[in-house]
Amino acid sequence: FSQRLPSPDVRAPAAEKRRAPDEPRSFTRMAHSFARECSAVLFLATGLYLALALLSFKADPERADVAGPDWVGPVGASVAEVLVTAVGVASWVLPLELAAIGLALVADSVARPRSPRMWAMRFFGDVTIVTICAALVHVAFPAATAFGEMPLGGLIGEHAGELMRALFSAIGSFIIGTTIVALILVGRASFSFIDGARKTIALATAAGEKGAEGAKKLAAAWEQARSIDREAEEAPAIKTADPDAIIAALSDDSDGDEPAARGEPNASEIASMLVSNEPTPAPPPKVRAKVAPPADPPKSRAKPPIDPDEVETPSPIVPVEPAPKVSAPKAPAPKPKKAEPQGLKIVDTSAAREVEKAGKAAARAAQGFKLPAFEMLDPPEGGAIVVNEEQLKQTAGLLEKTLADYGVSGRVEEIHPGPTVTTFEVSPAAGTKVSKVASLADDLALGLSRKVRIIAPIPGKNRIGFEIPNAKRAPVNMRELVEDRRFLEMKAPLPCVMGRDIVGAPYFADLASMPHVIVAGATGAGKSVGLNVILVSLLYRRPPEELRLLMIDPKVVELAPYDGIPHMLLPVVTDMKQAANALKWAVDEMERRYMMFASAGTKNITTYNGFIERVQKGEAKMPKAAAPTTVTAIAADGTEVDVPAAKDGSDVEPPKKLPFIVIVVDEFADLMMQQGKDVEAAIARLAQKARAAGMHVILATQRPSVDVITGMIKANFPTRVAFRVSQKVDSRTILDEQGAEHLLGRGDMLVKMNGTNDIRRVQCPFISEEETQRVTDHLRTQGTPVYDENILKPRDEEDGGEGGGDDMESDPMYDQAVRIVADTRRCSTSWLQRKLGIGYNRAAKLVEAMERRGLVGPANGAKDREVLISAL
Repeated sequence: FSQRLPSPDVRAPAAEKRRAPDEPRSFTRMAHSFARECSAVLFLATGLYLALALLSFKADPERADVAGPDWVGPVGASVAEVLVTAVGVASWVLPLELAAIGLALVADSVARPRSPRMWAMRFFGDVTIVTICAALVHVAFPAATAFGEMPLGGLIGEHAGELMRALFSAIGSFIIGTTIVALILVGRASFSFIDGARKTIALATAAGEKGAEGAKKLAAAWEQARSIDREAEEAPAIKTADPDAIIAALSDDSDGDEPAARGEPNASEIASMLVSNEPTPAPPPKVRAKVAPPADPPKSRAKPPIDPDEVETPSPIVPVEPAPKVSAPKAPAPKPKKAEPQGLKIVDTSAAREVEKAGKAAARAAQGFKLPAFEMLDPPEGGAIVVNEEQLKQTAGLLEKTLADYGVSGRVEEIHPGPTVTTFEVSPAAGTKVSKVASLADDLALGLSRKVRIIAPIPGKNRIGFEIPNAKRAPVNMRELVEDRRFLEMKAPLPCVMGRDIVGAPYFADLASMPHVIVAGATGAGKSVGLNVILVSLLYRRPPEELRLLMIDPKVVELAPYDGIPHMLLPVVTDMKQAANALKWAVDEMERRYMMFASAGTKNITTYNGFIERVQKGEAKMPKAAAPTTVTAIAADGTEVDVPAAKDGSDVEPPKKLPFIVIVVDEFADLMMQQGKDVEAAIARLAQKARAAGMHVILATQRPSVDVITGMIKANFPTRVAFRVSQKVDSRTILDEQGAEHLLGRGDMLVKMNGTNDIRRVQCPFISEEETQRVTDHLRTQGTPVYDENILKPRDEEDGGEGGGDDMESDPMYDQAVRIVADTRRCSTSWLQRKLGIGYNRAAKLVEAMERRGLVGPANGAKDREVLISAL
């Protein structure tokens, strides 16, 4: 070791030789540090200058009405104009990149480029990022402009974006562009993105575990506080007594009523107190029955009167379960009230489900027409709804627990059992967002293993309703509802049965006040049964003189049982073209009725029929303008013909009341597919004006899409009935909100009535095909229908022009069609049909008439006809 060490005189020159080059190295480090700081300042200043230039850039600086700051002068404006013209909004990448380089140089957190090659690579990377950003902006917004009329991605972005779109499509362009930018950024980074992602996930997981642990501790503390409060509320009120009073009570041989009258404990109460003081395990909470002291001292051993709020029981202590329970204690009163302790309350809905049967005095005949008998419908098979209180309380506890799992604190206050579902009314904690609870339907369905419909909030209450299906559904019988006194005594023009609501109460409606209904639901949800229930209930109340039916059935078999009953205006229409004619006849009939109302000085069918009734009694006279000019006579072959009325009026048939007309379309989607435009216009006109004329429309469809239930139809059908649908968008189409997708099917429906936004859940009764057939067979025995074959004849709107071109030239649309063809220089049947909003046949005849007059050329295959006239 000593041989390796040089002598002192030898080490000194060597040290001097080593120390000599350090002086230029320190100078070099100082120079590099100075250059780094100057570069950082330059990069930051340049980035700030470009940012201000872009912020204050004006697309047209010559316009005086364009207000904006001028922060960088004409040089900055020129630089900004060049950048915006080249790369559009992607020019903002440049000041951001310059600022990032400057900050990195200041912090010395990234490796600086050490050679011109590294500077060149960074510059090339920046140019690539800007170009790709400009191209992707153009691909995303090809028609958008910025800074005036410039493309959003600039000229470079426009050309690069179109090239990328042509080569890779829009999605492929985004994938490739973002991948290239990510690779450039990863190459520049001084850390590992994967390690950073792993650390972020680890931190998030640890934070989540701590948060969950804290939430569990908070929930446990809250539950413990609740249990303490509940025990304090339900703890027995043990009276304390003086020892002398206890001894006196035990040794007292007098009647036991006197201590009670003085408010002192009797012997049995003292015994219970002595027993309760023993160190035994705490039993379930006991509730002491309160005894109301009499006003005067009793003269006998008769019990004091029962307080309506406090029920007395035979024993001084009544055991009650820890959970709040509704029980009916036996009391000497004839109708004792159920005890209602604080907490959960199970509402007795049996009274709402009781049927008020009509007596024998209810008339079942109308002017010689015998209405169907109740015996034609099947009697109810099942008994009353059995309410299992223990099961309901378990479900309530599970609901509270499931809500707490999702961060919603609340308590079930009331339970309303029903035939199909049971409604649990929950009082949420203060600060609970209703929107948060409403979004938990699917999560609660998972926790409760049953579908849940949420009413948030319940109308008129500060509670949230949860409708949970019953384990066993109670059937709703049609006969019970039809023979209900409330239905038979309804003072309504068109009473109909809808079903039972969620508590089992009968639910009836008046079709005349609806006044038009859309019935929609998926296949098998009960839509056809619901339609039969409405029709049969109408037939149970109205004879043919008061009600006529016009039915359209594209599926042929759904409404076939009603064919041939006296109420029918026509046999059930199954041809779609005839269905369109029938709807147009209904529009004409509506207009005819309004003319009759005007001539009689009335406004609607109710006042008109009242006026006709007074005319028949001789209390009023028919105006001359309303007197018929023709009468209907029966020819020898049995057909009806119109003959001129006698001038003296001796053969004039007296006026008759107008019947209500109900138009039923079973599958409206098929009708719209084949006769869409004509049908939609006719339905819309009927929905707008037919109510006062006594004509009402019921549309049923299993495909409630927006192309079937259009905006025009939906706006004029205020009453909607939704059975179960397959998706939320269908529920929104029908009801304007979701909920129908959570229904149970088999008659479970939501009803939105006219004039209200509240939606009511109703269980539709079941009526079998045999029951419907028995009712319609009875109606056929009462008479034969009188059909009006004119209903199916084409209306004047469609048969115009059948006589040739001269007839079409007299068409009111002919001049308008010629003007459109001359102005637009286009002519084809389909195009003219769309412009005028008419049928295809009428448009074709208009085009043929213009060809005969030499206004347009002959047909040219798939191309438009040549227009031979100049613009008018």
